[in-house]
Amino acid sequence: MQVHIPKPLHGWRAFAGEVGIIVMGVLIALAAQQVAEDWGWRQKVEVVRQSLMGELANDRARWELDLQEAKCAVQESGPLESWARAGGSDSRTPAPALTVTAPSLFTMHTTNWTLAANSQTLDHFPMRQQLAFAALYAGLVNRQRSIGLASDAINRIQTLVPLASDAQGRRELLETIGELKASTQGMIYNEDYMKRHFDAVGVKADASDFAADISKPGCSVERVGAR
Repeated sequence: MQVHIPKPLHGWRAFAGEVGIIVMGVLIALAAQQVAEDWGWRQKVEVVRQSLMGELANDRARWELDLQEAKCAVQESGPLESWARAGGSDSRTPAPALTVTAPSLFTMHTTNWTLAANSQTLDHFPMRQQLAFAALYAGLVNRQRSIGLASDAINRIQTLVPLASDAQGRRELLETIGELKASTQGMIYNEDYMKRHFDAVGVKADASDFAADISKPGCSVERVGAR
């Protein structure tokens, strides 16, 4: 039994040409779709990168100010610690004249990173950039614990100073000063580490969003607004 293969109406050569045109059309459409997708991802990546860089620039400014104020707080706590250890008997420096004037420290911002990490956009960053951003944000999260502890200690010291009129009050004050020193050691020890990781992603400090809240630079910074 012979099987007869139907011939195309206009011959095999014409049929092959028509198929080729269809295939080329499909390939062109797929390529155009890929180009459009790549362009869309490039746009998204740029938006996310700018948002991360802006957040990190603000964080670097906050970190540098926190580090400065933490060092100032430890320095200011020195005479207060000496007074408390002497049993409050040094009349030249009565307790009300001694305090830690540094304010509560700034917290770090990581919202943009959290949003980016929960999206697919980071997958389109070069791997080196992904690792650099991840390392820096991990450092910020770890530093935030020390910042929080130091801030709490500063606030407690300011509260305890007027109450340090007896042995128990001075004991609590000395314990809190010790907590302040311990928490700031973690910040100071990692100062160079944080600087290297900020530099690795090319972040410069930008204090524009809170500069108006600071009325006096340096130690004993005065804040006139909310954080």
